[in-house]
Amino acid sequence: MYQILLFNKLKRGSNSLTLQEVEFKKMNKNHYLTSLFLILTFLALNPIYSQKKINKRVVDSLFNELKVKPNTISKVDDLIALYKNAVRAKIPSEYVIDNAISTSEKIFYIKGLGESYNRKGLAARYNYDYESSVALHKRALSYLNKTTDTLLKIKCLNNIGVSYRKLNLEKEAFDFYFQALDLSEKIKHNKSITIALNGIGNVFIDTKEYDKALHYFKRVYRLDVENNNIRGQEYSLSNIGEVYLYKKRYDSSDHYLRKALALTKKYKHKQSEAIRYNLLGLLFQKKGEYQKSIEFYKEAIPLFTKENNIRYLSNTLINVGKNQLNLGEYKEAKENIIMGLSSAKIIKSKENISLGYNALVDYYTHTKNYKEALSSHKIATAFQDSIVNEASQKSIISTQVEYETAKKDAQIQELAKENELNKKKAKTNFNRLIIISSLGLAGILGLLYLFRLYRRNSDLEIENKNSELQNYVLQINDLKEKAKNNINTETKNIAENFSDFGLSKREIEVLQHIAAGFSNNEISKKMFVSNNTIKTHIKNIYAKLDVKNRIQAIKKIRT
Repeated sequence: MYQILLFNKLKRGSNSLTLQEVEFKKMNKNHYLTSLFLILTFLALNPIYSQKKINKRVVDSLFNELKVKPNTISKVDDLIALYKNAVRAKIPSEYVIDNAISTSEKIFYIKGLGESYNRKGLAARYNYDYESSVALHKRALSYLNKTTDTLLKIKCLNNIGVSYRKLNLEKEAFDFYFQALDLSEKIKHNKSITIALNGIGNVFIDTKEYDKALHYFKRVYRLDVENNNIRGQEYSLSNIGEVYLYKKRYDSSDHYLRKALALTKKYKHKQSEAIRYNLLGLLFQKKGEYQKSIEFYKEAIPLFTKENNIRYLSNTLINVGKNQLNLGEYKEAKENIIMGLSSAKIIKSKENISLGYNALVDYYTHTKNYKEALSSHKIATAFQDSIVNEASQKSIISTQVEYETAKKDAQIQELAKENELNKKKAKTNFNRLIIISSLGLAGILGLLYLFRLYRRNSDLEIENKNSELQNYVLQINDLKEKAKNNINTETKNIAENFSDFGLSKREIEVLQHIAAGFSNNEISKKMFVSNNTIKTHIKNIYAKLDVKNRIQAIKKIRT
């Protein structure tokens, strides 16, 4: 949809298609057929992927599968990977990374927390929320500093540098880029080294220190050539060409930008190709070759549209409008400037908004609408002032930091003068400390002695109680022995007293057990006979003693 609108706006007053538009439609058709063939081939060779093609439904399904798994390190890593792919596909999925964070907290997975917040920071940056991006990356760094994963720490440092640069906070960006560079060089990780060097070079472009920027970009290019990094070479050549453009060395700029474009086309890196066209468009605009500039910008527009790169698309449209103003194509110029300005407002790009309103000032001046020109000039000035004020605020903050540092240095010097006095006081305090410590030690020793006495008294009390218990046990044993003797005596008396009644030996034994208070069952067990036998013996005893029950038998025994 965006492509159709843009090309309709760029046509030059005719309802018929231009040759370039016809070629573009053919290119789109061929590109579509080629892409369709590649997709079908890939899906045929990868049936699993065809079932799991990334979309909102697939992300939700995979998340639900992961959510119910036990909380482990691998679960967190899988959640982070899912979030990473969802962000790349531009699918809202904050709930995925939030679950990774909560799981990491539950299992104390520090690296998982660091990587999760780092990913959230990247997502914020992709959404142009650079303040949140910095905060999230710094939170990630606080966790990663507690791990041994140096490479992940380097990535986080570089990410903070990028977000600070997007906020035009060059001093802070430098700090984190150089930290990343230092660590990268220590572990000899070339990719991280080049990222840090490119970041430093870009900050020098922002500060208009072009010779320094050139030094770092050429250093990166040498590394890319040594490592046969084609994408890196494209990027480095483009950066070098951009620096020469700002230095107004247009021939050198043209040489490096075309060299970068040739590599990009050779390896079919479409997104990078658009940026090369954009820079070549800017180059020829600076040279005053406006028609040629438009041609390069037109090459970039469909590529930026396809990638949804609104920042570059906005810049390109406004610059096309500026070129058309210089060619007298006022209607088309206004349409493109307005479209580019609207895009800039969507992403709140102050630089592009300022560029757009300045272009409108030129348009209204050319068309002699001075009232609108003045209005646009005021808005452009307001945005430019906001950028300047932001820079001033940063300068004030930096100055304040320097002031605080100087104040601390003065305090240190003052403390140095007081140091001699403190030494004397320290000696006195040391003596006091020794006395207090000695008294404290004596007190502790006294407490230990008292505690020992207490323990000793407790041991004596326990020993006395043990002796008393032993005496009680002896008395109980004596009583048991006496009772046993009494029973034996009584049993003997029974045997002697009732021998005249004609009781058999077994009946006398049963009678002795009855006198001892045993039941029939207990007597049968002791004598190893049946219960019926015991009953028979008891009946015989009752008959011979002329009694009717146990009580009468026992009474007769004791009379």
